[in-house]
Amino acid sequence: MSNVKPANERQVKRINFRLDQTEYTKLKLSAETYGLTVSNYAKKLALNSKLQQPYFDHTATKELLLELSRQGTNLNQVARQLNQQPEMPQTAQLLAALQATREEYRKLWQQLQK
Repeated sequence: MSNVKPANERQVKRINFRLDQTEYTKLKLSAETYGLTVSNYAKKLALNSKLQQPYFDHTATKELLLELSRQGTNLNQVARQLNQQPEMPQTAQLLAALQATREEYRKLWQQLQK
């Protein structure tokens, strides 16, 4: 009986990646726990991982980040104007609203960068 696999079952693609010593040691210990080689363990992890579909595609995310950046610039310009005119009666309220808006932008920015 021959040990040769049919052409469609041969593993012909190779993937290399680098680890530091700590990462390699952790991966090796995990592989040994399951009685696998480091390569087979990494392969099983990669093939069995549950990746989530991004909410936005890459192009849409880039466009959203660009728009957020533009709006953030506009907010900073408004803040600068408000800070230069502290004698206006609504300045304190406007600055508070501006700060709340900045915080919302920061949260949205962080979510989009995940």
